[in-house]
Amino acid sequence: IKMNQGIYDKDLLLARVDFDRNKKPRLKLIEPETDRIYNFTPTFGEDITLEIATAQRFCIGWHDLTTGEEFACPERSEVEKKYEQCPRCQKRTGFNPAFYNAAEGDISAQQIERNQQPHFVYLAYFAENTIKVGISFAGRDIARLLEQGARAALILDEFPSANVARNYEAKISAMPSFCENVKSNAKIKLLEIKFDEVKAGQLLNEARDLIESNLNIRFTQNEVMFLDKFYSNQTIPHGEIIDTTKLESANKITFSGKLLAQVGYILIAQQQDENLVIPARKFTGYKLKISNKITEVELPERQASLFDF
Repeated sequence: IKMNQGIYDKDLLLARVDFDRNKKPRLKLIEPETDRIYNFTPTFGEDITLEIATAQRFCIGWHDLTTGEEFACPERSEVEKKYEQCPRCQKRTGFNPAFYNAAEGDISAQQIERNQQPHFVYLAYFAENTIKVGISFAGRDIARLLEQGARAALILDEFPSANVARNYEAKISAMPSFCENVKSNAKIKLLEIKFDEVKAGQLLNEARDLIESNLNIRFTQNEVMFLDKFYSNQTIPHGEIIDTTKLESANKITFSGKLLAQVGYILIAQQQDENLVIPARKFTGYKLKISNKITEVELPERQASLFDF
């Protein structure tokens, strides 16, 4: 696996959008002709263009849960647009994040082994009225929180298995203050709101107190984590943003500008004095080209205010 070498201006397949072990944002890319896998680390403050071909979606390959290794799809299968893996690669990976809804006998040996290892329950803060509860494999550290784009987070506690952690997650998600999922279009809208670190910390600590009271339990007293420092080397912009997925034309989406941040799987760049975003994870399995130059994007005209002169 090579870092940011030999990837510009060639047809590649977007396989994953995540954060590496050093908590750095990363796009994992596959060269279709050779199955070579590349890691691309976005560089904040530099020019970037992603040109995504949306006519066809291909299998992103499979992941070895034991070793962490990534592999291209041996069959190079094309898939329906609602899937990112072919059935064979899904079976090779053997992971189902909603394992608790799977029928008995449908959980793979890999999943069973993973589930028997420690998992933690967390609260992920996106905005004042959006706090998500979830569980994560403890061996991944805070990667799950970063990949979701939480602005702040609180790990409630670590438990000996995924099943025990899931039991607490289910009880917490039944409370009206918490959700189990935040859709990408909601995350984009929430980025327009200025992030208030003090308010986030206050609300997360109050949330823990509420949960402890309702469940009659005391969690480990972990500190609130503020995660913006992993997403950018500057203050993450807020205010009106343009979702470039809505500018798709002729089966192509172009995202381009000076890269400002990668909040979870959402990239933010500036062009023509506007902030553009793309929820990159929505395009895993699609072919794309990356360039380190800016391509001018035709942006929608802003409606002038009645009071502009």
